[in-house]
Parts: sequence; C-alpha cells; structure tokens
Amino acid sequence: MSTPRVLILGHSFIRRLHDFIERDSGQFDLTLHLTESAHIRWHGVGGRTIAKTIKFDLRILHSFRPDIVIVQLGTNDLTSSPPLQVGSAMEDFVHLLHDSYGVKFVCVCQTIRRRSSVVFNQRVDILTRYLRVVLEPIPYAIYWGHRGFWKARNGFFSADGIHLNRRGQYKLYRSLRGAVLKSLQIFTSDGKQSFLLLLFIWIECHAVLLILWTKPNPVCVSL
Repeated sequence: MSTPRVLILGHSFIRRLHDFIERDSGQFDLTLHLTESAHIRWHGVGGRTIAKTIKFDLRILHSFRPDIVIVQLGTNDLTSSPPLQVGSAMEDFVHLLHDSYGVKFVCVCQTIRRRSSVVFNQRVDILTRYLRVVLEPIPYAIYWGHRGFWKARNGFFSADGIHLNRRGQYKLYRSLRGAVLKSLQIFTSDGKQSFLLLLFIWIECHAVLLILWTKPNPVCVSL
C-alpha cells in the first residue's frame, strides 16, 4: 500500500498555523512529524467559507489527489448563516469530496470558539451537536473535537479574540496531528480489511474450483 496522501484544508486558521510552523521549524514540522506515515499538504486561505472553498480551492484535489482530507471550515460561515444550515452544507461537502473527487476519508474538525462572543459560541455548540449526529453514520467520515478548545481560555487567543496566539497554535498543531493520526488509523484499517476480504473471496473461489476439478465425473448408465 502506497503512502496515504493527506490534505489539510481550511481557512485562515490553517494558513496561520502553516506560517507559524514555517517560522518555528526547529520545534514544529509541516509533516506533523509523520514523514513515514503520510504525505501531507496544507491549503488554507483566509476568509474561506464552505461555498468559497468549493468555488475556488478544489483544483488542488485534482493535482494532489488526497486519500484523506482534514477539513477546518465553518467559522466564517457561522458569522452569517444559522448553524443548521452550515452543518447541512458541511455534510454535503463531505459527500462531494468522496463522491466527486475520490477522497476516501474525510475528517471534519471542530469550529473553534471565540473569546467573549456568546452568540457565536452558542452557534458553535449547535453546529458541533449537529455534525456529530449527521457524520456518525457516514462510513468514510468522522468529526474531530479539538481537545483543550472546547472550553477555550483567553490564554489561547491573540489580541483580536478570534485567532490563536503561540500557545493556541501549539495546541492546534497537536490536535491536528491527532486528527491525522486517527484518520490514518481508520483509513489503513479499512484498507487492510478490504484486502483481507478480497483475499478470503479469492481463496474461497479457488477452493470451490479445486473441489469441482477433483470431483469424479458421474458415470452415465444406459438403460
């Protein structure tokens, strides 16, 4: 099995984390220290909604052809759309990636709350509950909650109360690495199960053929 290709796709949180890693490459790494396990590419553009990502960014799926896509979207959608509408759009996006672009596994990451933004954070809570429910039965998708961000503390945020400071970037780095590892675990497990299933079918078919081949021909008796 070839090395899985993983695309980390999203808005400014992904672009900012990418730039943060490049500036501090001594401690962090764009491969998430998973060089032997995956071929990882980043694509983050500030201000992206789900609709804008579909319209402007999916060319990378043709060139990179990822097996797994880690999605960090929804923040900008929630500023202008109700959470159930955003959740429905995200569910459709997951199906689009799989059905139209050949992505084998999609990991949808939690929308991160904001500092002192009650209404926005309530929308995040509703979106989280919705996505956990609708993604659960989809065999090629999971929802990933960023650990440590569910009860976001002021110490994670930059001055604007939206984006992350160095401490927050470190936590997001670790969480995204966990999301990639979990996705790889499920993806490679499914691949092994599919291989074993095909192997079992192959063995069964050849066993039947062997029985038919060695079975003596019936003797025809004339009356």
